Amino acid sequence: MVDSKTPRTASEWFEKGRIDMDPAYSHPDGDNPYFYLGKIHEMEDRLDEAIIHYTRSLAVNPLDEESLIGRGSCFTVVKQHDRAVSDFTKVLQFPDQKRRAPRKHLFYALAENYRQMAQWDQAYYWGRQALEADPENYRHKQLLETIAAKIKA
Repeated sequence: MVDSKTPRTASEWFEKGRIDMDPAYSHPDGDNPYFYLGKIHEMEDRLDEAIIHYTRSLAVNPLDEESLIGRGSCFTVVKQHDRAVSDFTKVLQFPDQKRRAPRKHLFYALAENYRQMAQWDQAYYWGRQALEADPENYRHKQLLETIAAKIKA
């Protein structure tokens, strides 16, 4: 008979090990175990679990840029756009010298989320910001054209 407390998944074993010993553990690169679990779940398309782990990571470190971006990306895919916007906006507020994510990528993520919410004025604003930050980027041009076409329609 298997003990019901015996971990059955990699996540359960991981949490039983490192996290139970020290929930505030941080890898030398600054990431905590919850971030890594979030990334694993995200890559394996288990987005609800990824969001849970990214949220746990942010409970340990509310300014964890990678967890905010990871969770924001998951929120985008599961169509919780207002929550995605919140996460991407938080990262955008980090000082440029401390933020690792390029502003142009955050602008694009914001524009895309607002586009999916049909908030065309915000989508257009952030789409313009993305294109101005990277004028030769085809994806940025295409997104802004799509948004502009909706505004004119």
